[in-house]
Amino acid sequence: MQRDPGRATGPVESRMDAVGWVAVAGTVAVLAGIGAWWSFHADAADRRPTIDPADAQDDDEDWPPTDAGDVADPGIPRGRTLVRELYALAVDTKTVGAAPVAVAPEEAASAHAAIAAACANLLSRTQFQARHMPRRPYLLPKLMRAINDPDVSLEHIARIVSEDPALSANLLRIANSPFYRIQEKPVESLMRAATLLGLDGLRPVIAAALVQPVMQTGEGPLGRLPGVIWEHTQLASDVAAGMIRGGRGQEDAFAAQMVGLLHGLGAIMVAQVLRDNYALHPHLPPDPRTVARVLDEQTAPMAHRIAVSWELSERIGTALDAQRADGMPADPLGRALRAGRLAAALAMLARQGKFSRDEGLAMLEAWAQHRRIHADFAGMWERLLV
Repeated sequence: MQRDPGRATGPVESRMDAVGWVAVAGTVAVLAGIGAWWSFHADAADRRPTIDPADAQDDDEDWPPTDAGDVADPGIPRGRTLVRELYALAVDTKTVGAAPVAVAPEEAASAHAAIAAACANLLSRTQFQARHMPRRPYLLPKLMRAINDPDVSLEHIARIVSEDPALSANLLRIANSPFYRIQEKPVESLMRAATLLGLDGLRPVIAAALVQPVMQTGEGPLGRLPGVIWEHTQLASDVAAGMIRGGRGQEDAFAAQMVGLLHGLGAIMVAQVLRDNYALHPHLPPDPRTVARVLDEQTAPMAHRIAVSWELSERIGTALDAQRADGMPADPLGRALRAGRLAAALAMLARQGKFSRDEGLAMLEAWAQHRRIHADFAGMWERLLV
């Protein structure tokens, strides 16, 4: 990310310059998400959900409500509402940079609204985007062409991956992980790693490795938020890819994986801007609802800008942009991502004890039935909860 030496930067943008947004180094979280995807798709091909692109019912999701009583049918969850709840729970309201100053509720509400407006303004600025937009991985076009080629060989993909040492190391790390490792001897050859993963396994691994952001996590009120976002991203993108894969083939499944990961990358950027803006007000504890609302409103536009900057296909941008709307997306990629985000949020909230696992599955199946997405979600649900 190039810095313009002739332009002064403020505290928000200067901190943003210190963060590299995209790296190909794999993380434990990526492996966990990929393992869930591979496990599900390797042994449950007959249970993969499919999406009817002609079924474009209104999802009718707004904010508020957050209470089940505000929904016509309390048994049918609202995806965007659940994701907001998940993000809000990741905000630590007890940890602030300095002792909070007592202010009237209306003054606090005004301060949080001002921070939300500042974030929206900064993210929409052309200068900010020029400075902080994640650079497109240089191997992305070549790898996408190869991965979507039905006649491609493992050797050809391995040769492309070998052009990037970091990506090569990531694939070897995955091949030697407990989930994939099938022998005592470590896998040290890139070709051997590709053979173990296979073409179907390489697609999601490469997508995640290319898009995986470098995240600043740790202490502070928003320290947990990036990790929660990326875990949700991995699960959502894996579910979306599986749903598309069931009826449209490998090429569209890879596109669905990319759509989900790009959406998460946009959310990570928004979270960073939120963190930096709240850091300018050390006496003001972050408001979970404000954080969740800004993420909900700004993630899809930011992800769409990344897709345009990376010169990805128009349908990827359309699927990302569709996540802003209350209605159920009409295009298959957008619908798959909406379903993936809902399923991932339900699973993560069930893990946190917001409701039982059986209740979560019942809500997921009720939502799928209402949207006419026909599938047996039971096997997928168990893997999402691991």
